[in-house]
Amino acid sequence: MKIIILGAGEVGFNVAKQLINEGRNVVLIEKNLDKVKSANNRLDCMVIYGDGTDLNVLKDISIEKVDIFLALTDSDEVNLISSLIIDSEFNVSKVITRIKKIAYEKTKLLKKKIGGIDYVVNPELEAANNILNVIEEGAISDVFLFNRDVQMRCLYIKSESMLKGKSLRELKEYYSGNYIVAGIQRGDNIIIPSGKTKIIEGDMLYIIGERRDLDPLFIKGGVSFKRLKNVVIVGGTTIGEIVISKLLNLDINVKLIDKDYEICKIFSEKYSKLTVINDNITSEGIFEEENLKVFDLIITTTENEELNILSAIYGKTVGIKRAIALVDKQNYISMSNQLGLDATVSPKSSSVNAILKYIRRGHIKSIYTIFNGKAEAIEYTISKDSVLVGKSLKRLDLPSSSLIISINRGNNNYIPDGNFVLKEGDNIVIFAKREAINRIEDLIS
Repeated sequence: MKIIILGAGEVGFNVAKQLINEGRNVVLIEKNLDKVKSANNRLDCMVIYGDGTDLNVLKDISIEKVDIFLALTDSDEVNLISSLIIDSEFNVSKVITRIKKIAYEKTKLLKKKIGGIDYVVNPELEAANNILNVIEEGAISDVFLFNRDVQMRCLYIKSESMLKGKSLRELKEYYSGNYIVAGIQRGDNIIIPSGKTKIIEGDMLYIIGERRDLDPLFIKGGVSFKRLKNVVIVGGTTIGEIVISKLLNLDINVKLIDKDYEICKIFSEKYSKLTVINDNITSEGIFEEENLKVFDLIITTTENEELNILSAIYGKTVGIKRAIALVDKQNYISMSNQLGLDATVSPKSSSVNAILKYIRRGHIKSIYTIFNGKAEAIEYTISKDSVLVGKSLKRLDLPSSSLIISINRGNNNYIPDGNFVLKEGDNIVIFAKREAINRIEDLIS
């Protein structure tokens, strides 16, 4: 499979990196020379210096032999024009286009095929929706949503946790709800655990189940739940605006803090229910002056992830109950729970997830990359002609570094055992390490 990516910015670069790690044949086009040099030094793929809207550039790279074209620049106009050129001049199987403007969210543009564009993605909208999903579940941890109320949450094991030292078999005896620990992040490794695996301090457990089963387990793990009625958002970015708009519609009291006067003016004029503070979150005394300690949640959505982390952490030290930060660097994400953050959302991962589900073979419903792409949770629907129909899980030739962790059938969700027999229309969730992905894709397609 040959994939052309237009744009070596944050989104294009990280999608290219993920696909290269999977062994895909990737060609990157970029007209900014500095980005070309950076991509050449950091990615194992062909990087072409040129304009993706130039027909001659596209012809020179034999684009007629390409399977997928991804237009992922920072410009909506460039992405749309290049995609339409590809459709009119070349025979490319699939065209995926990035659109940034949030105004398009209210149209059908993001929901159906238009012109020669097969799929439209908005990474900023994806990241904002991830934040909103976390808020809906109480902002107690990162959360990944699947079909029919199934979700995967992350539980960080602190030194005082009642779960520390227990094997997963003992954990089931301690709390026997309908859930499964799909994976454990331990240091730099992802573990697909067995019943004998012991939980140790510093582990991050990826647990899947329905909310009614997960809430009691998290309470036993030392997590308390609180209704979130007052929220402060730091950073009037695109992601911040989407979150603000949704929360105001839910009649949640929202306060925005941004150091840019013009941004504050725009938000004040656009959202009458929003309290806007024009100040720097790092200003001495701002937390006290604005009485932020009474807020239930702080969300930091600036374009500076170090500022996001520090502001969110400080917010919790002064009394804010929960904290969510936009963070991309994996070492920061790994440290976030130790530092007291309740959840982190990665725009980079949101971008990759939004695009991967359209690239992978099979009836993919959702994909969540975990720990910088070292593992994935994949939701897939079994078609009537699938080789999986009629097989029990123990008869499947699954890689050892993967596990079917949930199955939805009609209105019922199951945590399956080896005797569970698959049927057409089943929605299955697979947790797999990176090395198993290609084999999983072969199996489900």
